[in-house]
Amino acid sequence: MLDYEDIISKVNYELRQILPYPIVEQASTQKQPPYPYGTYTVTSPYLNPKTYRSGDTLIEEVEIVVSYTWLSVDSFECLNFAQRSSTLLKSIAIKQRLTDGGITVVRIDGFGSRDNFMSIEVERRVGFDVRLRVRHSDSRPHDVIETVN
Repeated sequence: MLDYEDIISKVNYELRQILPYPIVEQASTQKQPPYPYGTYTVTSPYLNPKTYRSGDTLIEEVEIVVSYTWLSVDSFECLNFAQRSSTLLKSIAIKQRLTDGGITVVRIDGFGSRDNFMSIEVERRVGFDVRLRVRHSDSRPHDVIETVN
């Protein structure tokens, strides 16, 4: 089974090593942290599944799209944090640490303003989407259909 919380936690940990600001779940019921801060939401939790078998082990590779948004009262600060975050996720050191943790950064796209009509007078938002590939396995005996009558 995929552990989405662990995946997000590992990516957020890497970002917070350089950008020491809170990154919280978007649309959370928690109190909003002080500006600047980031949000994340898993927009596509299960894309392009590829399944492999090895004995009784079922191995699956799945892609996940996570949307990151930086919020601040300063539009340039948002731009800087979003750009810095996307660049960090492309860096060899962070990609290697994530890969060691079972997460591959496939691509980053959708970079731009995330302002909305409701909040434009109060805050600015800039973000991007990151596509991640993860692998998980299930080592239970599986029924096999030998023939169909």
